[in-house]
Amino acid sequence: MKNYTKIAIAGAILASFSTASFADKGWDFFPGTQSGFIFDPTVSVLAGQMMTKSSIGDDAIGVGLELSINCPLIQPPTNRVRQQISYFNYKNGSSTINTVELNPHYVVEVMPKLEIGGGPGVGYVNADVDGKSANMAAFQLGGSIHYRVSKFFIGAEGRYQWTTDGEDGTGTSNGAKNARVLLKIGYDL
Repeated sequence: MKNYTKIAIAGAILASFSTASFADKGWDFFPGTQSGFIFDPTVSVLAGQMMTKSSIGDDAIGVGLELSINCPLIQPPTNRVRQQISYFNYKNGSSTINTVELNPHYVVEVMPKLEIGGGPGVGYVNADVDGKSANMAAFQLGGSIHYRVSKFFIGAEGRYQWTTDGEDGTGTSNGAKNARVLLKIGYDL
């Protein structure tokens, strides 16, 4: 049996024990399959400063869109996990970066209408520098704060993104690492 098969089997066994342990503590797995689950979707417009950590360009303003929902895969016994699916576009001179990301945030209501959250993320990055394109996988870590008024909210988020290496000749051979500070304005659907 190959090593990666042994590792996968051991990981599955450990995951089943930890899943049972979390379920005993009130964690809900696959709540989206249960009747009465509320997705609570929110659509947001994003805008903010993107600071690049490579030779692909200088700091610039980027814009994007985001859909967030209550996570249908896992919910904690208190508070909630919000799944954020976002598209972000950065353009500066001859450099363009487009990202599609999936960022679950563990969200806590610290006072009525005010929430803070944070979590990891994964994504896909397409960087275009001087007409040459590179595609990269991305991993993020971010934190957010939101203030809700009726069906509207305003918020802010900070996120750092690591990427795999791109292709030589695009300026992304060391990846397209970046940090972002974003403002969000959203509406609950």
